Amino acid sequence: MTSDDALRAALDEMAAATDRLLASVDRLDDPALREASLLPGWTRGHVLSHLARNADGLVNLVLSARDGEPREMYAGGDAGRETEIAAGADRHIGDVRLDLSDSAERLLEAFATDFGREAQEREVAMRGGATAYGWEIPLMRVREVEIHHVDLDAGYTPDDWSPEFAARTLDQLSPFFREARDCPVGVLAATDADGRWEVAADGPVLEGSAVDLTAWLTGRSLGRGLRLNPAGEVPPAPRWR
Repeated sequence: MTSDDALRAALDEMAAATDRLLASVDRLDDPALREASLLPGWTRGHVLSHLARNADGLVNLVLSARDGEPREMYAGGDAGRETEIAAGADRHIGDVRLDLSDSAERLLEAFATDFGREAQEREVAMRGGATAYGWEIPLMRVREVEIHHVDLDAGYTPDDWSPEFAARTLDQLSPFFREARDCPVGVLAATDADGRWEVAADGPVLEGSAVDLTAWLTGRSLGRGLRLNPAGEVPPAPRWR
């Protein structure tokens, strides 16, 4: 598969994840939007406002990948990000839905012009000092949408994640946990595939399906379907973000 083919496949996956999210939003009303999400301190409105602003933030990264000019992902940094999320959390459901759809379309359209090999292979700066290549941006968006779709607590759960998404997320996140978190297990071992992911320098092996391992590592599960080797109680994962 060429790099352009891989990009098109990633963009198709991004669009499909957005469609699933919008289908869940279409089942909500204003009172449901004000109810708590699975994220402490955030309503469903906060989650959806965050996803809309994340799409716009990723547009800035796409533009940086295209022209090489550094841009802040979020205007005003983390403080600006939080202000915009809070400002959008209490809107009517129709306004939230339109914002989600429009911001997702802006992100998709950002890839339509001059996003060739140079843009795909250029590194861009994300919030917190991390970097990513241009080709990674659609897959970052898929991860954001899929995980926060679960946080919406509107019927979408980790069981709706594909094994391919789960394994890729473990590929993406395991280096971060190994380098920047004190993880209570050393290795994640998939029982439904050949994957093994080192998340700490030492510690027991945590075994289970790729989906259940991903749910645990991202804090969306306390360890359902998982087992430790040597045997013991599955500990909580360290906070990801």
